[in-house]
Amino acid sequence: MAVFTSTCFLIICFVTALALQQQANFDIVKGKKVFNATRTIKKVSQFQCAASCLRLAENGECKVAGYHSGSRECHLSSHMLEAAVANATDEWKILIPENGK
Repeated sequence: MAVFTSTCFLIICFVTALALQQQANFDIVKGKKVFNATRTIKKVSQFQCAASCLRLAENGECKVAGYHSGSRECHLSSHMLEAAVANATDEWKILIPENGK
């Protein structure tokens, strides 16, 4: 049981470190949302949204992602930040990958 617990702890530490590394590759702007989404992914975490945008950014298919924490929706866009419009709630965030600038 101790080996299982230690292994789970190491896995959790690795995943957390990976998540922090991925998050560091993004600028986050609260209070804005994506206007021209090219894809929408439902029921995902902010991390999953960012990871999806990073994968697509390699091919130029995602320059900015919008995430709504209440509905857990991710809106991916191939448009630059200029495609984002102001929104009144902090539930919306814009995630901009460093290579999308």
